[in-house]
Amino acid sequence: MGHLVGRICYEKAEEATNAVMTQVVPTIDKDGVLHHPVFDGTTWKYNEQVVILTFPLCDSQEYYNQGKQIGQTLLLPFIGLLIVVIVLKTIKTVEKENE
Repeated sequence: MGHLVGRICYEKAEEATNAVMTQVVPTIDKDGVLHHPVFDGTTWKYNEQVVILTFPLCDSQEYYNQGKQIGQTLLLPFIGLLIVVIVLKTIKTVEKENE
């Protein structure tokens, strides 16, 4: 199981945390102090406090399986359409040869 951030499923919680924390916009408070996230090599800190994030669990193969299912569903109609087109062209070719 992975960790979901937006629509992206990360294998490790650390990767998901890095993805979120690198998108945090630095702010300046009314005293002119810059607040921004800092990575010390192992943990993320914001305002000298350790950041611990939790993420919903996800299956990294979920989107692949959904695409596979849609592809299989659309395959039969396309094959049927191809057969109809080939049959119609064959009939037209036979009619031209008979004339």
